[in-house]
This record gives sequence, structure tokens and C-alpha cells, in this order.
Amino acid sequence: MRRLTFLFWFFLFFPNIVKGQDAVATTEQFIADIFEQYTAETEDEIDYDTFYEELMYCAKNPINLNRTTREELQRLPFLSDIQIENIQAHLYKFGKLQTIYELQLIEGLDMTDIRSMLPFVFVGDADDTFKKIYWHDVVKFGKHEMFIRFDKGVETKEGYQFLPEEDENAAEENSKNYFGNALYHSLKYRFHFKDRIMVGITAEKDAGEQFLGNKNVGYDFYSAYAQVNNIGKVKTLVVGDFRANFGQGLVLRPDFGMGKSSYVLNVSPRNSGLKKYGSTDEINFFRGAGATVRLGEFDVTAFYSNKMIDGDTVNGVFSSMYKTGLHRTESEFDKKHTINQQVMGGNATFTHSSFQVGFTAVHTILDNRLEVDKSVYNYFYFSGNKQTTGGFNYRLRWYKINLFGETGMTDNGAVATLNGFTFSPLSQVSLVALHRYYSPEYDTFYATAFSETSRINNESGFYLGAEIRPYKRWKVAAYVDSYRFPWAKYGIDAPSIGTDYLMQIDFAAKRNISMFWRFKYEEKQSNLTQDEEVMPLVVPTKKTSLRYNLNYYFGKFSFKNVIESNLARQAETDWTYGIIASQDVSYAFSSIPLKVDVRFQFFDAVNYDNRLYSYEKDVLYAFSIPMYFGLGSRYYLNVKYELTNRLSFWFKIAQTVYADERELMSSGNETIMGNRKTDMRLMMKLDF
Repeated sequence: MRRLTFLFWFFLFFPNIVKGQDAVATTEQFIADIFEQYTAETEDEIDYDTFYEELMYCAKNPINLNRTTREELQRLPFLSDIQIENIQAHLYKFGKLQTIYELQLIEGLDMTDIRSMLPFVFVGDADDTFKKIYWHDVVKFGKHEMFIRFDKGVETKEGYQFLPEEDENAAEENSKNYFGNALYHSLKYRFHFKDRIMVGITAEKDAGEQFLGNKNVGYDFYSAYAQVNNIGKVKTLVVGDFRANFGQGLVLRPDFGMGKSSYVLNVSPRNSGLKKYGSTDEINFFRGAGATVRLGEFDVTAFYSNKMIDGDTVNGVFSSMYKTGLHRTESEFDKKHTINQQVMGGNATFTHSSFQVGFTAVHTILDNRLEVDKSVYNYFYFSGNKQTTGGFNYRLRWYKINLFGETGMTDNGAVATLNGFTFSPLSQVSLVALHRYYSPEYDTFYATAFSETSRINNESGFYLGAEIRPYKRWKVAAYVDSYRFPWAKYGIDAPSIGTDYLMQIDFAAKRNISMFWRFKYEEKQSNLTQDEEVMPLVVPTKKTSLRYNLNYYFGKFSFKNVIESNLARQAETDWTYGIIASQDVSYAFSSIPLKVDVRFQFFDAVNYDNRLYSYEKDVLYAFSIPMYFGLGSRYYLNVKYELTNRLSFWFKIAQTVYADERELMSSGNETIMGNRKTDMRLMMKLDF
């Protein structure tokens, strides 16, 4: 109890100890803060590579507000649909902006929003024509980038410990170990000429995978792409690895989708169309070619993909896709590239000044048959080797109301539909409402839409959100989401219901000081026990959490204080608690091009239901949100050094120390003996 009391007073009064001058967070840190807000309420892994690359591209190639489109503004995830519509309406009504400060005249934008926009936008000539590309300009002004990254765990895991050959059990035990060493290595090359020509190559070897040997000759994963934009009537042409995103995500959206977060108004996904793919995620992409052609107010897209995917294939049948991308052991390697997947699809979208309609169709062919091991929860999951899915999406602006939605259908007749609207009756008040219904039989490969779970099926729900700015510098955001699963889900062997509530209060005290309080309460249902019963007992599970976050900047220093706690219980059991507290300090040296980030963190989560997640700074193109369960502490050092204008280095070392008397961590080949886990990362970036 003394420790918790000390932490409380330390985090309350420490900000008053430090004094100094004003400072502004870097663009990279701002991007990380946005991503943290989006991921704070989800346990799903989200592709940070793509998220970061999209915003950094906007920072290096700012959006010209005088010739921008809704599609371009949707690249900025901190802008709500209402704000985007208001910007477009203002430009349509009053013409081009003369200065960036005219943004203050647009309804729904305050200085906090405008400061967020500044790194990514500018006011320029309103000419919307695209200039002809000349090869000598591409060679002269094109930008080349090379990224090399290494990761290594300090402690030796069980999968890297081999018995000596003279041991009688050596052959059997060593065969279970990893093929390769414990070093993670990735290599990325990027070239871009403005936003017109982009080329990239990615190669990766995960820890435990073999680099040179009988299993792999070189890296385990390779990826490449080439994309050109706005060449005559061709809006986009991409060859190699790419993603295709359309509508609300009920038919086709393998990319980052909007879900429940503190950005309560942003429930509609962004970044539609074809887009290059350069991440190290080995699953969620297409491999082939696609093109989008402009025909007046129509955009027509067609694409084709043919690639090998992983699965537990036996005699032409597999029960599940293997989606980790890891090929470290014999059993993992046997699943590698056993299934050929062909995907062909397209979209036609008509865009007018006040409305947009589109139709998307996707057909998938597998050369092996998917036969799921049927259980109660997956009874309606897709089985077979062919599937066709189609959907109709729309968006309509009517006065101050923006309507949006999509309805999708699979070839077995199953339906999913999502419909909603945003409304801003006053400049200080914005509202959103969304209804969704996903049939239990609706199960498609590429859907990523607004949902309580990551799988888009067997769910109906209604979401209400509001954002209010009652006073200058204050913002209140809140949502309530009530949902129902009409069929059993994993861990819930009967139909069930649930409700989530969230409220976040933001206060920008000064330009260099901001804070927020976030309260969340959720009540859902789960099986009381894992025992096999004829009729399992489904009981309510409740969890409430409170988070306080403070950011402040003084001179070259920046600080971040976080304290979060939660309470959880299942049925009538006792409440259990979790608490986490962290102190971040960053310093950017003025005499040398060096920036240092340091964190110390304490956590105490009594039960797995009290587990906590906490974002932490990392090397370029990496993003960490570790999960904490048990009693312990974590600290890290993150360093960025710019050796020259063209060569930069990042280094991170982090260690977690448990104080709950555990003698080992994890399980299987990932087992570490002891109570400490230490990781190191090194990243090099070369511009040429």
C-alpha cells in the first residue's frame, strides 16, 4: 500500500518540479500518439508500418488544401468525417484559401485540430491538373531510402538450447528446436517521386527462422511493389504486393479499419482504393496487379492476385489458415505455402458533389478445400474452396447530416449490413450513430468493419457517440455500444449480449501541456468454466478502468505521465484489480543530433482479466504495446542519432522484471528461465 501511495503523490506533483520553455512534439511522436489513441481500446494487432508510412508520406508531401479531395483528407485519421465534409463544403462555397489561418473560419475546427493538421497540409495553387512526368525529373528528384533492422533477445529461449550430440535424447529433443538463430532481421528499400511513382522491396527473417541452409536460401519472406498514380485516365496502377479497400469493409478491407476508440466520431474506414504494400505482415495483402481508371465521375477498379498461403494441408484439405508468418520448426515449416489462393475482384464508384455510391465484388479460389473442425462456436464458418462476395456502399451529405453504409452478401445468401450517420447541430457538438447486423452465416475472407470482435459475422449492435467542446481548451468524447451475438462465440457457448461505455475528457491547459482522463466500463458474458457441459453456464463479466495521461514539454525536454487502474469480476466472484504507472522522459540535444527516450514503469495485475496494455516508443517503423500480467516493472532506453543528413540510427533496449516469484516465462520453445526478459533493437536508415 505504501508503494501505491508513493506512486500516487509522485505522479501528481512531479510535473511541478520541472520548469522551462515551450516545445513542440515531433511529427513522428505525433503519429505515434494518434496510433496509441486508436489502439488503446483493442487487443487486435494493427499494422503500424502502413499507418506510419501513410502519415509520414503526408508529412513529406503535404496535402494542398486548395485542390484536395475527400480521399486525400481521409489520410488524416484525426479528422472526423464531419470535419472533412466541412472543409470540402467551405472550399466549395467560398473558393480557395488564401492562408492556412483561414481554417479557423471552418465550422468544427478549433486550434487543437488545426495544429494537428499543420505538419500534413499547406495552402497552394488551386490548379488540379497533373503535370506530365519526365524521366530526367524522376532521376533527379526521386527519393531513395534504405532501412535495416536487427532485433535480439538477451536471454536464451528454450528453442535455441541444444543438447550435446553424445546425449542419448539429443536427436529427438533437438529436432523440436528452432532451425535458425535468435536474430530478427529485416531490410526495406523505398523509392518515390512525389506521389506519382513508388517502388519498394521488403525482406524479413523472423527470430528462429533459418537464413542460409536447407530450409531457406536467404530471407524467409520477400515482398515488392511498383505503383504509379495519375497518368492520363489511370488513377492508380500497382504491380506486385498491394491492398484493396472499398466501402465500409464488409466485402473488402484487409487494411486498418476504424473501430471503437477515443476518436469516437471516426467509425467509418478510410483510404479506399488500391495501395502499395510494403509491410512485414506476411498475410494481409494481395500479390498480382490492379488498376483504377477515371471515367468522368466514375472510378472503375479491377485487380487479380495469385499467391501461396500457409495452412495445415493434408490430402488436399486444410482445417485452418496459419497466419503467424513464422516458420521456425518442422511443424511450422510444413504449413508454409501449401495452399494456392487466387483472388479476382473489382469496384465501380460514382462520386458526385453531395453523394457517392459504389459496388464491390470479390471471387476467391483455393486449390485445397477448407474444412473447419466444427464446434459450436464455428458452426457457420466458411467451408469449401470457392467464395464470391458482393456489396453496395453509399455516402450522402444532406444539410448537416452525413449518411453512410454498406450491405454485403456472400454466395450462400448470408447478409451483413452497416448503416450510420454523423450530425453536427452546433459547431461545438458532433454526434454519430451506427447500426450493424452481421448474420452468423456471413463469413468472408477480407472483411474488416466496425465490430466488437475481429471476425465480421454473428453480431448485431447499435453505437452512439458524441464529441462536445463546452469551453475553450476542453473536449469531452463519449460513446455507448450495445451489441448482441445471436449464436455462440469462442468462449461463449450460447447467445450473449454486451455493452461498452467510454468517456474521455481532454484538457489542453497550454500549448505545451495537455492531459486527459479516460473512463471505460464494459459488461459482457462468458462461460463460467471451461468444463464440457450439455448446457454451459453463461455469466456476466464486468470490467471498469480509469486512465490519467499527462503530456508536457519544457525546452528540449518532454515528459509523459500515465497511471491506469482497472477492476474486474466474473459473476459473483470477488473483484480483482490491475494498476500500471509509467514515467517517460525525452530529451533532444541541441549541440548534437541526438534524442533520448527513457521510461520506468510499474505494473500489478492480479488476474488475467486485469491485464494491461501500454504503448511505448520504439525504433523507426516499429511499434510496441506489450501486455502486462502479474507484478513487476519495465524500463527502456530508446536512442535516435543522426550521423549525417542521410544516415540515421535508432537503438532500443528494454527489460521487464517480474517480482511475483515466477521462475520462468512463456511456454514451449519460447520459455525463458528466470524472471527477466530483455530485448534489443537496432535500426539504420540511409537516404540517397
